[in-house]
Amino acid sequence: MHAGNWFAYASAVVAIAALIFSPRRLTKREIYITYFVMIALTIYTDLFFGLVLDQYDFINPDVSASDLILQISLPPTAGVLALNFMPSGVKRFIGYLILVVALALLFEWLSLRTGYLVYKGWSLYYSLVVYVIGLLFLRWHLRFIRSEG
Repeated sequence: MHAGNWFAYASAVVAIAALIFSPRRLTKREIYITYFVMIALTIYTDLFFGLVLDQYDFINPDVSASDLILQISLPPTAGVLALNFMPSGVKRFIGYLILVVALALLFEWLSLRTGYLVYKGWSLYYSLVVYVIGLLFLRWHLRFIRSEG
């Protein structure tokens, strides 16, 4: 098995274990909705940027079963974890956003180093923007779920 696959699967196991054993600040409903929204966003984003625009590949250019397994485990789990610990105050959120984006960029850089992710025109700078937008979306998403209307 390729080193990138080992890295990705180990990361998924660690993320799932962290989700299972972390204190819960989200309801089961919020976790459920967020998990499936994150799966959809991840798949659509990677299909568009990875396949349609051909900006990056995961190990090989073809979509494989292992890619799908990782797509429905790692990013959604990371998204739920990020949302679970997200502070409500604006000042604390800004610091949290910087920390989470830095960790996401570190993870992506490690994905590049292990060969799990291969850039073909993409850049960590693009990912920085995507991660900031993603965290802002998650913040809005939780408020939307918790709203009455």
